[in-house]
Amino acid sequence: MLHWRPVSTATGSAVSPNPAQHTPDAQTRGHKKKARTRQQLLDAALKIYAHKGAMELALNELAQEAGVSNGTIYNYFRTKEDVLEAVSISLAEELSHEISAVSSGVENGAERVAIGVRIFVLRAAANPQWASALINVVRYAEGMRSALGNYVRQDLRKALQQKYLDYCDEDLAIGLLISGVLSAMVGIVEGRYQPGQDSSIAQMLLQALGMPKPDALLIAQQALPEIINAPE
Repeated sequence: MLHWRPVSTATGSAVSPNPAQHTPDAQTRGHKKKARTRQQLLDAALKIYAHKGAMELALNELAQEAGVSNGTIYNYFRTKEDVLEAVSISLAEELSHEISAVSSGVENGAERVAIGVRIFVLRAAANPQWASALINVVRYAEGMRSALGNYVRQDLRKALQQKYLDYCDEDLAIGLLISGVLSAMVGIVEGRYQPGQDSSIAQMLLQALGMPKPDALLIAQQALPEIINAPE
């Protein structure tokens, strides 16, 4: 049986493979570096989205913002649509994890809805540039709208079953929540945020979904965990 051995074109001598290149540690370092570069590109894309429409992003502009070569971009994304999809998925996962962490242990579906609304508003108030980027992403990324809708759907159903909310169409209820939060974020980007507005928006949306005003006011003004801080 013939055994193939790599041969150096320069010397004609056999080349011994370098085992270090294939060790688990080397592969782990390579994966971590690739993940860091990918996150660097996603962060750069968000900065661009904050100032222009998501579909106006150019890949060479993304490379410049991220501080990488144009060629590096194509190791991760082929089109601006690929970038938008990746950013939308990353944002949806990040927000879902944050809301899940804050609402962990909360059994009241309406309270969970209010927590989600307030987290969005408070994050936007703390970072209007992030809010501007998110608005542009949601406008163009159907995947993110679907992800956010699917996430809040479970809390809405739970609140309906618990008889805290009373609405007749689930998809319209989801649309109402997302539109209401986005509208609040637009106001923040335009400089119209007032302290405590997160609770006011949550209260209004709960009332719109069938909760009596006194109950909506009580839930919307409950203290959030310390990891969520409203801007002064």
